[in-house]
Amino acid sequence: MIKLSHPKGILIAGLIAVGLAATYLYAGQGSSIAVPDTVMMTSREKGPIGPRFDATKWFRSGMYVPQELDGQINPYIMTRSEPFVFKAKDNVFLVQEALEALKDVQPEVNTQLIWDTWPVLTRRVRYESSFFLAPDKPADLYNLYLQVSYRRFVIPLRLEGDEGELKFDGDVTEVNRVDALEEEHTQIFEEMDDAGTR
Repeated sequence: MIKLSHPKGILIAGLIAVGLAATYLYAGQGSSIAVPDTVMMTSREKGPIGPRFDATKWFRSGMYVPQELDGQINPYIMTRSEPFVFKAKDNVFLVQEALEALKDVQPEVNTQLIWDTWPVLTRRVRYESSFFLAPDKPADLYNLYLQVSYRRFVIPLRLEGDEGELKFDGDVTEVNRVDALEEEHTQIFEEMDDAGTR
């Protein structure tokens, strides 16, 4: 039990309260509009203006919350209320996908460094957004932040449901510290480095 009379106890209690508030705000991100009785969405393959299907159950269950687009529900992208948390047993898949993703990067990446160290990557993943691959087939996008020697890479990964397959999804971004467009990625790298996750 935390004793609030002790300064350390007050600090811990405050941090817990802030954490709970942040979790609440995160879960509600993009949900400033009311969820209608029926939520019609489209798949990534068909694009934002593709044919719609009834995806109401995914929002009514609380698994996903809508994002706003021009005052209405975005039919293409949504937010997962509780993103998947990668565990120790998932690390092998993260490393394998990282190696696969870096194969075609130019200039060539010395992936032997990854093989030699077999890094722990479970704390270097950040949730991005969610979409539908097809009706009743939601998928979540995550970014893996990987540093190999002096080079920094953001590797997009797709998880098809909690028990689905983890796949490399899209193009690898090599982060340049001086590129303003990559400022957000650079900040995340620095936060991870400060947290000692490298």
